[in-house]
Amino acid sequence: MQTNFDIAAQFTSSREGRYQCIRTDAGNWTLGQIGQGNLVGTMRGISAPVMVQWLGNPAMVTSSVMKSIGDDTFKAISRALFWRAINGDQLPAGLDLLLFDFAFNSGVARAAKQLQRILRLEQIDGDIGEDTLEAVLHAPVSDILLAVSDTYVRRLQDDLGVTSDGIVGPGTLKAIKAQDARLRALIYACASQQEAAYRSFKGFTQFGRGWLGRLDQRVEAAVLLLTSVPALT
Repeated sequence: MQTNFDIAAQFTSSREGRYQCIRTDAGNWTLGQIGQGNLVGTMRGISAPVMVQWLGNPAMVTSSVMKSIGDDTFKAISRALFWRAINGDQLPAGLDLLLFDFAFNSGVARAAKQLQRILRLEQIDGDIGEDTLEAVLHAPVSDILLAVSDTYVRRLQDDLGVTSDGIVGPGTLKAIKAQDARLRALIYACASQQEAAYRSFKGFTQFGRGWLGRLDQRVEAAVLLLTSVPALT
């Protein structure tokens, strides 16, 4: 939703570190590959390649420029390159924050294509346009539930107050309909796919605990935002 950008940006900003410059991190190099371009670092989660995209010229991105990224610049980049890229203004509350933070953390295309696969769209192009937004609101919950992991099925069942057995049966489906919990199921489906992506990353052994911790916080914030805003119809 248009009104939720500041909430999502604050969530992401509070979970990103300040300046760091690690030679073995491709995100700290202006050309996005270790040893390619200049080693300038990362600030507030804004990587060197993202800053190059923002300024339009690798020569303009220096360590001093990276260190100077303040809150206003963070928000401007986040809105232009991540929030707008996932069409955050048009997404339902909760889902907007969930996709935005994952896109910022792991890439816009990955976040968007995950959503399109969950919705079982024919065209998986990473563009959250009219067809995707229509499916967000109207895709059958039976399709959405196919993408929910056992862990998140149980969490959904706990939320609904039905038996937490990890099996989506008539009782769970009835409760989803009665409690208008379709968007909550969609949030859990996205969370399931985000967890699977993290576990597939090469750095999971080293960084996985932090990634999954952030995912837990992201889901909690998304559900809170969903339940505090009237549902879209």
